[in-house]
Amino acid sequence: MELIRSSDRPGHGAAVDFRRTTLRGIASSPLVRSCGSKGLLLDATAGLGGDSFLLAAAGFTVTSVERSPLVAAVLRDGLNRAAASKSLAAIVGRIELREGDACALIKATPNEWSVIYLDPMYPAKRGSALAAKPIRLVRGAVGPDSDSDSLFRAAAAAACARIVVKRPHHAPTLYPNPDLVFESKLARYDTYFREGKSLSEYARARHTHP
Repeated sequence: MELIRSSDRPGHGAAVDFRRTTLRGIASSPLVRSCGSKGLLLDATAGLGGDSFLLAAAGFTVTSVERSPLVAAVLRDGLNRAAASKSLAAIVGRIELREGDACALIKATPNEWSVIYLDPMYPAKRGSALAAKPIRLVRGAVGPDSDSDSLFRAAAAAACARIVVKRPHHAPTLYPNPDLVFESKLARYDTYFREGKSLSEYARARHTHP
């Protein structure tokens, strides 16, 4: 199954094939290091599931939430095929895919997660090349990413130990003054700790300005 534009030929869309994912060195990657100790992790913006798969490969138990039925169907197809592979079955067995509103799920399960991971749509960069085709197709299916702030606020109000927000290097933080920042070649991971300064300031601000 693939996500494809009506004008494209079959085979020229975005499919999920985890056999192509390189796992070498994953434990020391900025993504995994930013999420800390292995536990229950909520990937609130699953997309095509690349980061969910890497985190599950690193040992996290991952709940992946995708609000677009089209994108969720493509991801579910990839997970089902990976589950039939002897080398991948144990990894995808640690991933539960849910279709729906991540904000609502966080509010309904505020005490369940060790880590909440957010990867909102990247803001456009003036003068930059077009985003890769799979990213453009997902953006077209998901629509405007106008609720990133609401998603962060829901995560900050939960009892998780940390929030990790993936951002491109050129983009501002989703919320100011992360406690730690982990950088890779293509992105950075702004990390906010429940016991750190950033979310403590957030809680005080929410108390002062409900």
